Amino acid sequence: MQVKQIKNIKKVIFTSSAATAMVLFSNNALANQKLLRVCTTGDYPPLTSYDASTGEYKGFAITVAKEFAHKIQRKVEFVHSTWLTLSDDLKTKCDIAMGGISYTPERASMFYLSTGVLSNQKAPVFSKANESTFKNLASIDQKDVTVIENKGGTNQPFAESYIRNAEVKILPTNAEVYACLNKYPQNKLVMFTDKIEVQYRADMKDSVLSDNGLKFDLNSIPGNKVSQKVFMTNKTKDGKWLIKKMNSFYKHHKKDFNTWYQDALKIQYPAVKASCPF
Repeated sequence: MQVKQIKNIKKVIFTSSAATAMVLFSNNALANQKLLRVCTTGDYPPLTSYDASTGEYKGFAITVAKEFAHKIQRKVEFVHSTWLTLSDDLKTKCDIAMGGISYTPERASMFYLSTGVLSNQKAPVFSKANESTFKNLASIDQKDVTVIENKGGTNQPFAESYIRNAEVKILPTNAEVYACLNKYPQNKLVMFTDKIEVQYRADMKDSVLSDNGLKFDLNSIPGNKVSQKVFMTNKTKDGKWLIKKMNSFYKHHKKDFNTWYQDALKIQYPAVKASCPF
């Protein structure tokens, strides 16, 4: 009887020790896990949004980043960037850039770009008070109209290449542009940005912005082709490996990507504190 009890005690001790060892191994593995450093601007809901009060990022690209990091067994770390500094930040601080990034030949020459995950096109956004003023694209490109864009990214060069008569004013950030559109709804102010963002901003609760610009003949704008939202990595060995893994991840999770995007549209994003500089 005593021998049997001793054997049982030894078995319990061994099982307990093994379980403890597994937990310690798991914790050590997690602590030693390689980081996936993700550059993101946090100013483009529903794709990427930063909440300064909580220090958290939310949005479609954020969900994708977390799920992808889990898939390749890395810990995700978000690095705040801006549209002006995104390329430099990716080169020096990050492994991948995600959230509202459009495919361009220039970016493709500098970085590895993923398969397109969302289709997009440039469109004008303006206040509901200006719906009777802006009936088509021609009514926007007038001398008494001001087109405001954020510095960096693709909105600025798009407006500067298309607009001939209206004044083009460049502001430091995306948030400041929307601060101006919201502050002066009676003024003839327009922003050209992604259709994704126009729809989201117009659908926000109590929004003063209109989505009528989505109904314009956007294909008539020279160079305004349907583009793709992509993810971006450095042209390094690890960058090449990451983009291949991301493309494979997208290929096998397309339904999940669609679900994550639809879920991102339902999130209540925090208002970014910004003021109009004029």
